[in-house]
Amino acid sequence: MNANQIAVQKWTLVNYPEDHFVASRDAKYVSDETIELDNLQFDGTKESTSSTTFPPDHVVVQVEALSVDAFIRTMLDREAYHGSVKPGAILPAMGYGVVRAAGPDAKYKPGSRVTGILGATTVAILPNDQLNPVLIFPRIPSSLSLGYLGLSGLTAYVGLFGAPPKAPGRGDTVVVSAAAGAVGHIAAQMARLAGATRVVGIAGGPDKKAFLLETLGLDGAIDYKDETQSLEAQLDTQCPDGVDFFFDSVGGDTLETVLSRINQSARVVICGAISQYSSGNINKKNQVQGPSTYIKLAEKSASMTGFNVMHHPWAMAKAIPYLVWHYYRGNIHVPEHVEGDLKAFPSALESMFEGGTHCGRLLIDVDGSLGKARDRS
Repeated sequence: MNANQIAVQKWTLVNYPEDHFVASRDAKYVSDETIELDNLQFDGTKESTSSTTFPPDHVVVQVEALSVDAFIRTMLDREAYHGSVKPGAILPAMGYGVVRAAGPDAKYKPGSRVTGILGATTVAILPNDQLNPVLIFPRIPSSLSLGYLGLSGLTAYVGLFGAPPKAPGRGDTVVVSAAAGAVGHIAAQMARLAGATRVVGIAGGPDKKAFLLETLGLDGAIDYKDETQSLEAQLDTQCPDGVDFFFDSVGGDTLETVLSRINQSARVVICGAISQYSSGNINKKNQVQGPSTYIKLAEKSASMTGFNVMHHPWAMAKAIPYLVWHYYRGNIHVPEHVEGDLKAFPSALESMFEGGTHCGRLLIDVDGSLGKARDRS
C-alpha cells in the first residue's frame, strides 16, 4: 500500500442494545475498503456524496487515537440526548488524527492535527465544522487532548468552579463518585487543590481504592464493591461530619446514599449518571432511578445543580490555563490506560460498564503511536 492509500477499518453498530452493550452481539468489524487519496473529489453536495466525492468543506482524517467514554453508550439507543447512532453506522468515539486531504472550503489543510467525534474507524471523513484543532503546548502530549485538556478536564473544572453556586474550599468535605474515572480523578484532585478540608473518592475494587489514596493523595476512599462494608457504613466512617460538596457521575443508589448525609448549604453537582447508561434507562426518562431523598435539599437549604459543559463557555475559557498550569507544576496526576489497536474498541467499551480495572482515561492506540499505559504528571 503506497502513501496515497489508506486502509479503512471500522466498527459499526449491528443492533440497538436491548440492555447492556455486548461487543460480540452489537458491533461488527469491517475492513474491506481502501481510500485512494488521489481519486477524491471535493466538488459534491450532501446529496451527491459518494465513496470518492464529498462537499468542499469536508476533510479526510487518518485517525491516530480514540477515547473510550461512557457517553458513547447513551448514543446507541433509538432516541438519545447526544444524538442516536443508527444500525450500520460507525460507533461514535472522540479521537484525534492528521488531515490527509481537504476540500477547497475546509479551514484545515493536509498535515493539520484535529480532534472531534471521529468514530471507531481508521479514517474519518467529516465537515470541518465538526472538528477542532489539537491544542499544542510544549511538553504536553497530544493524547491529553482526549482527556485532561479535552472534555474530561473541562467537565471537571466546570462542575467544580462554573456550575455550582459555590466552589469547594476550606472547611468542606468533598465526595467524588467514579473518582478513578476519566473525569472523577481530575475533579477529586481539583477539589484538593481548591483547599477542601477533606476529599473522599468512591470507586470499585481494592486497586482503584489504592489508586485514590496512594496516587491521587485523597484523604479517604470508598470501595462500593466491598462485600464486608456497605456504602452507607463506609460513608459514615469517611465523612463523620457529613458532606458539603458532592460531585456525582454515577446517580442511582450512590446519589441516594450521599444525599441522606449532606450538610447545611451543601452543593450537589450532577455530572452524569453512569449507573443508568448501560441499561439504556438514561434515554427512557420514566425509567431513570431518581433520588427519593431529594427532600434533604430543602431540609438542609442545599442545592443540586446539573450542567452541560458546553453551556459554560466562560468557565471553559478559564479552564485551559488552569489545567496547563497545574500540569506543568506536577499538581495533577493524569493516568492513561492504553488498549491495543482499533480491534480492541468495543470490548474496551463493554468492560467500562463491567467495572474494568483501568484508572483515568481509557485510550485506543489506533496507529500504534501511544505505547503502554502511563501517568502523565
